[in-house]
Amino acid sequence: MTDFSYLSRIQRPSRYGGREINAVYKDPRAVSLRVALLFPDLYEVGMSHLGLGLLYDILNRREDIWAERAYAPAPDLEAELRGSRLPLTSLESGTPLSQFDLVGFSLQYELSYTNLLNMLDLGGIPLLAADRGPGDPVVIGGGPAACNPEPEASFFDALVLGDGEEVILELAAAVKAWKAAKGTRKELWQALEEIDGVYVPALFEPVFDETGRLREVIPRGRRGVVRKRVFSDLNRIEISPRPLVPYCQIVHDRLQLEIARGCSRGCRYCQAGMLYRPVRERDPAKVEAWVEEALDNTGYEEVSLLSLSAGDYRPLPWLLARLMDRLAPRKVALSLPSLRADTLTPEMMDQIKRVRRTGLTLAPEAGSDRLRRLINKNLTEEEIINAAARAFGAGWQLLKLYFMIGLPGETPEDLEAIAALTRQVLKSAPQGRRGRINLSLSTFIPKAHTPFQWEPMAGLEESRTRLHAVKDRLRHPQVQAKWNSAAQSWLEGVFSRGDRRLAPALVAAYRRGCRLDAWSEHLRLEPWREAFQETGVNPDFYLRERGQDEKLPWDHLDSGVSREFLAAERDRAYQGLQTPDCRRAGCQDCGICDQESIALDLQDAPGEAQPPPRPAEGTPPQPMWYRLSFSKMDAARWLSHLEMVAAFYRGLRRSRLPLSFSDGFHPLPRVSFHGALPVGVESLAETLDVGLAGPVETGKLVEGLNLVLPPGLRILEARRLPKRLSPPRLKIAVYQVASPEPLFASQTAADFLNLEEFPVTRKRPKEERTVNLRALVAGLEMADPHNLRLTMRFQERDNLKVTDTLAAIFQLSEEQTKDLQILKLKSM
Repeated sequence: MTDFSYLSRIQRPSRYGGREINAVYKDPRAVSLRVALLFPDLYEVGMSHLGLGLLYDILNRREDIWAERAYAPAPDLEAELRGSRLPLTSLESGTPLSQFDLVGFSLQYELSYTNLLNMLDLGGIPLLAADRGPGDPVVIGGGPAACNPEPEASFFDALVLGDGEEVILELAAAVKAWKAAKGTRKELWQALEEIDGVYVPALFEPVFDETGRLREVIPRGRRGVVRKRVFSDLNRIEISPRPLVPYCQIVHDRLQLEIARGCSRGCRYCQAGMLYRPVRERDPAKVEAWVEEALDNTGYEEVSLLSLSAGDYRPLPWLLARLMDRLAPRKVALSLPSLRADTLTPEMMDQIKRVRRTGLTLAPEAGSDRLRRLINKNLTEEEIINAAARAFGAGWQLLKLYFMIGLPGETPEDLEAIAALTRQVLKSAPQGRRGRINLSLSTFIPKAHTPFQWEPMAGLEESRTRLHAVKDRLRHPQVQAKWNSAAQSWLEGVFSRGDRRLAPALVAAYRRGCRLDAWSEHLRLEPWREAFQETGVNPDFYLRERGQDEKLPWDHLDSGVSREFLAAERDRAYQGLQTPDCRRAGCQDCGICDQESIALDLQDAPGEAQPPPRPAEGTPPQPMWYRLSFSKMDAARWLSHLEMVAAFYRGLRRSRLPLSFSDGFHPLPRVSFHGALPVGVESLAETLDVGLAGPVETGKLVEGLNLVLPPGLRILEARRLPKRLSPPRLKIAVYQVASPEPLFASQTAADFLNLEEFPVTRKRPKEERTVNLRALVAGLEMADPHNLRLTMRFQERDNLKVTDTLAAIFQLSEEQTKDLQILKLKSM
């Protein structure tokens, strides 16, 4: 997509450029199955998701399969595509989605469903599975939202329940065989149904009674219930040490590795804790080796160890010490995004802070001990405060706290307790230290396959009332509170608890322009209300309490945790009884384990429990400085200055050059850039200074960096500096400018050059200044109405961009300047 002219007219074009580090490219003629992996949200969200990258790697290991990617377009790109009647395409090859054999969606949350429809529509794929013919792609989905896929089931040929590592290749083989046989859609569905863990919605028919409740689900195939797939041993498949590295900043912009899957703590509100059972841990020795190799291949400056409860990973102390001994000399930080307060030890914090104090998050979820017992969040107020005190005492200044409102059994006193606990956490900071808290509030949603699946959900107005009640009590200069809007939670609740009758409402909302509903700035509730009304759906019907004998929309989908266990856990909640962790107290009979093929898989630290002593870190040598000239061309022109800086930092880390790092909170390679190009402008004349920890021959420096820099960034020359010098002062720059339209009139240029003054207004957010543009233009040479050469003078202040200069001289509109192709030829 980097060749498409509209990239100059949209924000953050680097989202759509592709060519990321470690992206996979194949000859489409050499493969027999082409797969598009789709994430129905913006690139910066989708690229942060570990699962999609894992499937991308598994599929692309097969020589006969090429897996590519696409993400939801932002509104500006969608407008360009629709205005130009262009399809949504894959990042790798620019192939329209309709031309793939298999299209797979990652379903992480319900508020992405309109994005899903938008991607199908823009990709040229019929929305409904029943409307697709033999020439259309097979559309599958998977992820946590697939545990109740009924609201969007009509759009899928099949959905995967559970883990995808093994089933994805089985699906690929089935689609490949169906293609070769030139089968019908019905034959496809029958073939997919044969795969364990695969749900084919067309083969199940829901029937509702006169009150609107589900009476039964009639199977039209050979299965009455579909049980989720469990990948029993995470160590059975090696993870590629070459994960994708984006150029634009993403939500979780770091090297990520899942060290364990599943959680046995048994929090009764937590869907992930039920869906991802049993706990399976990754071999710590393999984790250690993978991290080191992956850092060499990516250049990331932070490693994140992922798990639903990272502190419960049994070999964590051993692993932290081993990793930090390797990461600290490389100035690579380590983070554990999901920690329970009772697992946060001083030893863990000492290891993490050796490079940088990364974020620490505590999730009390409820304000009072009573309510935490009810939801089986087995943490006391004392444990939470002590964990915060340890963190503040170890030098952390900022902690994150997560709470929910609307939990079963919640009282006004529980809401007050959220504010009271937050104040106690602040007070736990040592005397003389001023701790800060980022607090996140969300509304409880009774999710499928949890003990609270029968509970009612607070309505929209009630959620707003409770959120405001808590927010008003949290007014404190050291507390920054944010929250999911009540409207978003309400909508998520409807679809997470809904059935197939919601599909027409979903399509109607999409037709009314609903997109990106998980983004508060894009959510529009009124079109949703209109869609529900048009399709005769009462959304609040789905938020009501369900009887335990009522048939639920997801009852024919088996998560492995038994309905009896969930009902018993609900009863224990209201008795105020806690359920212990099965790793410590033995099996609690949830139903997931058969103790043969599916069971807890816990790891021990290899060898000695104590890691080797840390190597002494001496005083780093004084940096040796080099000045580099480089070009920024082709795809690289769509990188913003900050994105280009990050690309250089990561390229330097991958280069194996002896780097010198800055001091302070966030150590970075010593690099100084001289000026910033606007997005979309190419250049043959950029410079930067880099400090190295040792001497490097300039030819090898150029060669080594050019091997690791992204396409379009190229080092042209390097020279050693006697010492660190001030950046060169830019006095003159020469630009070559081309326009697709004949915008440049020779007479207009001549008239401008004959003037002594040409006043223009230079607008900035806080001021406007009048500038003599004529004094800034040293030369203006016309080749023809499409091409010119512009020479600009630069002053200490009040300089103008090339686009602003040409717009003023030739009276160009903003849209016309966006289409200009600008190349900086040289600077002096």
